[in-house]
This record gives sequence, C-alpha cells and structure tokens, in this order.
Amino acid sequence: MTPTSTTTTTTTTTARRPFAALRGRLWWLWAGVLAVVLLWAVTGDLLAPYDPMAQSPQDRLLPPGARTDAGLHLLGTDQLGRDLFSQIIGGARLTVVIALSATLIALAIGTVIGLCAGFYGGAVDRITMRLSEAQTAMPMFLFAILLVAAVGPSVTNLILLLPALGWPTVARVVRAETQRLRASPFVLGAVALGASDRQLLVTHVLRNLAPQIGVLFVIELGQLVLAEAGLSFLGAGVQEPDVTWGLLIASGRDYLAVAWWLTILPGLFLAATVLASNMLLRERERRTVA
Repeated sequence: MTPTSTTTTTTTTTARRPFAALRGRLWWLWAGVLAVVLLWAVTGDLLAPYDPMAQSPQDRLLPPGARTDAGLHLLGTDQLGRDLFSQIIGGARLTVVIALSATLIALAIGTVIGLCAGFYGGAVDRITMRLSEAQTAMPMFLFAILLVAAVGPSVTNLILLLPALGWPTVARVVRAETQRLRASPFVLGAVALGASDRQLLVTHVLRNLAPQIGVLFVIELGQLVLAEAGLSFLGAGVQEPDVTWGLLIASGRDYLAVAWWLTILPGLFLAATVLASNMLLRERERRTVA
C-alpha cells in the first residue's frame, strides 16, 4: 500500500467516526421513543397529568403551553377543553394494544402457512400462495375498509381483521426461508437420522427463522399502527369514547385552521413511533452486517 492510499484510508476512517457516533446517539433516541410509548401503553392514564376525558368548556382550544386554574396544559386543549397531552398518553394504550395484538396474530397465521407451504410444497404451496397473491393484488387499505364495513367498527373487530393485511407478507417470507432451510445440509442430515416432520419444523426450521420473524414483527407492527390510525381517521376504526392516536387526529381535523395542535401533535407522536421502530430495525441490520 502506497503512502497516498494509506493517508486516504485514514482520512476516510476519521471522517466516518463522527457519523458512527451520531448513529449511536440516534439509536438511543429511537429506543427511548419506543420505551416511552410502551410505558404509556402499560401504565395507561396513571402518568397523565389530567383525566383524559375530563371536560372544561371554558378552557377549549387553548394553545400548547397555556395555563388555567387546573395548571399547565403542555400540548394545549381540544374542542371540549380536555388536556391533549393526557389524551395522547391515554390513547397510546389502545393504539399499541390493537397494533400489537393484530401483529402477533398475523405473525402466527403467516408463519404457520409459510412453514407448511415451504416444507411440504405441492398443492398446499400452490393454494396458499395463490390466496396470498389474490389478497395482495387488492390495495391494502381498501381491503381493510371493506372488511370493517362488512362487520362494523370496534376494537375487537380491528384486532381480528387487521391481521388479514399482514399475514400474506409473513407467509411469503417464511415460505422462501423454509424452502432454503429444507435443502440445507443439517436438515437433510436430520432427515437421514429419521427425524419426524414435527421435529424438523420446530427444532431445525422454526428455530432458524427466529431472526427473520423478529424483523417481520417490527415491520408489521409499524404498518398496522398506521393502518389502525388510518381507519380511525376515516371513521372505520375505533369509535368514541375510546381514544387512539388516529381518532385524535380525526377529531381535530375540523379545527385545523384555528387549532393546528389537535391534529399535528398526535400525528407527530404517531410518526415518531413508526419511525423509531423502523430505524431501530435498520440499525440492527447494519450492526449484524458489520
């Protein structure tokens, strides 16, 4: 290596160090965002400065930072005088419960279908993959609206219907990885030793699919958080008096010209949560490759 190339390499490495340090700090930022949201989801209204449903008509549409006789309203109040920050904290629980439950159901359904399709092939593979392709051919959001319109909007229906949006992606990824693992030497060796299909699927295939399933969990969770918010915004999701971030955004849209914080601030919390989950996933993949 010539002195010039050595100098160039050293300069490049030195230049990258600040960016690596910045990525490390941002990793803690994204992790902190998710930790706060999960804490709100677990504790519910316990951390809210006010009762999220307590109305005070004389204090309606106060801007962020306003003070009343009750105290400081950090993010302002809504059209009924309710504290917006308390509503955001209270809405985190239902938002996370719906998205998390639907994601776990989608992962379970997609993993089982993908394992069977990839391991056994044949008619099972053809039928399940054609069903997956037929569903994904329809726009996801339109499909969700049709499902909710057929059974009615409610928290339970959302939890049961939203997995229909996520399982096809999970099934295709799991199927492809199962086919790859099915032909791997350690699985073929287990077959030669007389391992049953159940042992092969659980011990050898499913265990090695854990990293991919973890990635799919993060991806699907972010997508279903947005799906719930979109459905609630259109009136096809959670209904009052329940509170989610999507419903907060919807209830504030009529006041956007005079009270922008009612829509913008819940939307920022929603965007930050989805962005944090995706950025943590990217950072994990980067560190795995490195």
